[in-house]
Amino acid sequence: MGYISIIADDLTGASDTGIQFRKYGLKTKVIVDPDKLEQFFDNDEILAINSNTRPLKSEKAYKRVYEITCKLKKAGFGLIYKKVDSTFRGNPGIELEAVMDALGSNLAILVPSYPDNGRCMVNGHLKVTSVFNNGNNVENIGLTDENEQGLCHVPTIIQKQMRRKVANIDLKTVREGSSAILDAVEELYKEGYQVLTIDAVTKDDLNNIALACKLLPEATVLAGAAGFAAYLPEVMGLSSNNLLKLPSKDGMILVVAGTCNPTTRRQIEEVLKNVNANLIKIDTDRIISGMAHEEVQNVAQKIQKHVETQKMKTNPMIVAVDTLFKSTNENEYPINKWGKAIASAIGEIVGMLVDNNIVQCLVTTGGDTALHVLNALKARGIDLEEEILAGIPSGRLFGGKAHDIPIVTKAGGFGSPMALLEVIEHLQNNIEAEEY
Repeated sequence: MGYISIIADDLTGASDTGIQFRKYGLKTKVIVDPDKLEQFFDNDEILAINSNTRPLKSEKAYKRVYEITCKLKKAGFGLIYKKVDSTFRGNPGIELEAVMDALGSNLAILVPSYPDNGRCMVNGHLKVTSVFNNGNNVENIGLTDENEQGLCHVPTIIQKQMRRKVANIDLKTVREGSSAILDAVEELYKEGYQVLTIDAVTKDDLNNIALACKLLPEATVLAGAAGFAAYLPEVMGLSSNNLLKLPSKDGMILVVAGTCNPTTRRQIEEVLKNVNANLIKIDTDRIISGMAHEEVQNVAQKIQKHVETQKMKTNPMIVAVDTLFKSTNENEYPINKWGKAIASAIGEIVGMLVDNNIVQCLVTTGGDTALHVLNALKARGIDLEEEILAGIPSGRLFGGKAHDIPIVTKAGGFGSPMALLEVIEHLQNNIEAEEY
């Protein structure tokens, strides 16, 4: 029976959190369809479940997460980690309440910081910084406005979505160590607060919080981004020697980008500058105007023709929505009401290429993109393997017509400008090592 289960509101969140446990050798499966959850209760140690609730209204999101949690509880999972989006999209408070209600829990710890991807929280204010490093030596991130984008005040958002009382534990307390954190939790709980958000800026901050959580009652619900999840396996004593190696296959590295996040655009531009990659843009206007089938055929044929003529089969091919290159305001994350239709078209393109046996491995950027690609391939999920970069995991598809094909999933806003290039180089080095 599984040690722990993760509930995330989208597919990339399930992957980037699940990989934190896979790094400790724990078998971890990403589950695409929560309606088929019962099929996975007997064999795996960790389940990372895509509830696909981010776009839902609050009532539907609550109901789905509540039902998933009840199934997990009945199956005997001892701990559930509620993953929240690192920029606080979706229904974070409502879904956390659903987990607490289903488990009958009166205490939750929420830690949304993710230093490796520039997310930090100070005095309850969640910020994104452009600073990228190893997550340490960033004592001043979040303490100054330089190179930062303020997102929200987390306790306020959570309180508006929950009936339970919410309070925040500040950074000063966190840096006094796990004992100080425990004292603060106990004091606030006595005052009637049942949901506690906790500041963190560095990896050491997250480690202090995780050590404190080890001594909290078993019924405590833990929640946060992938950054906090990374510290739970060690403090919980979870480990395994079940290490796997990513296989290689014939074909090309296919990168598909359905996000409009400018971070991904900059990453693609760096790839094009540094390696012999090819970019094909999807004409989203044709999809919106009802010519999705024609555009899918057009893009797939362009890629097929290129594969037939190129000499270096490992050259990556990038397929991206043209809207990614039209955005002018880099502080906006455009939301297109035609996003589902566009993501579905991307899935069809990938499906056709897999049918033609020209895909060696997949790199998807954007949560909706990943979900529609997996649905088009009729994949049941992902067996996670390794974390290439912070929050960017790789694994193998299981089930469907792309069974055992390697896949990398990346949230649209994750990573430095060089992240996608580093992912491709990692995959190319793996291919060369396997062929040798």
